[in-house]
Amino acid sequence: MIAMRWLSGRELTNQAGRSSMWSSMKNVWLIISLLAGMVACDAPEVGGITTSWPISSYNFGGMQGMPVQEQVALLRSSGYDGLILRVATPENFEELPQFLDETDQHADFTVHAAFVRYNFEESLRRERWIEVVDQIAHRNMQLWVIFGKKEAGYDDEFIEEKLREINDYALARGVEVILYPHSSTYYESVEEAAPMVQKIGSSNLKTALHLYHEVRAGNGHRIHEVIRGTLGLLGAVTLAGTDSVADYSSPLARDTSTIKPIGLGTFDVRAFLDTLQQYDYEGVLGVMNFSIKASPAEYLPHSRKLIKSYTSSDK
Repeated sequence: MIAMRWLSGRELTNQAGRSSMWSSMKNVWLIISLLAGMVACDAPEVGGITTSWPISSYNFGGMQGMPVQEQVALLRSSGYDGLILRVATPENFEELPQFLDETDQHADFTVHAAFVRYNFEESLRRERWIEVVDQIAHRNMQLWVIFGKKEAGYDDEFIEEKLREINDYALARGVEVILYPHSSTYYESVEEAAPMVQKIGSSNLKTALHLYHEVRAGNGHRIHEVIRGTLGLLGAVTLAGTDSVADYSSPLARDTSTIKPIGLGTFDVRAFLDTLQQYDYEGVLGVMNFSIKASPAEYLPHSRKLIKSYTSSDK
């Protein structure tokens, strides 16, 4: 037999209070759950990646001889969002409008950037950037500019004047300019290029961090510090599989030790991407494939899948 008793007024009040408190707590948790669901639904994703980085690829590494349509089709099927094109040879200039026309057919794919090299000794050809800007004007594309190897008579003053000229011309045509550091050139690392970008102080002018060039410059062991110090000036980041230290025993060894398919090499690419995420980098993430001998049909999708796994929230 169950014993029963009347509850006192105080006990009734306490019980009612506990019931009310429990109901309020459930309501709070319900609201929290709903908000969490809304945040999850709004989280930016690109091809399943929990960042908003567009993933692009250079068209080196076995792609150069392929027809434009085949290059675009391969990259799209491999999960990439765009291309980075070198514009240096007459063939490159002829192909640029073909790439632009082809990518215009696809809402999910674009040419993110065209890059040129300003070689000081080439007094006529070095101004070809004008043609490139005219072709890519008002297409939401970037112009990446490499200043060539150092030459007598060309100093910071010349660079500043020329870079201001390039930026002013590009700005008027809706093209963002990226000062491109490259090994064995005037600016070999992002920390060398950053002061010039800061000095000019245009919101249309930024620089880039290329993992393989940073390794060649001896910055692989301090890449976290490099990213932290230059993040506000970065308009692009590119990477490749690379060893932690460049092999300078020959030019070929330098290239092959620092440019490999993602997943190869001793450098921790996952940690590199973690750092970019930690500092909320926003911009293009490019994959370099210069002189890679493997089949692009194999290394391109594999590299893309690894980037996805490295940057996934489930890692």
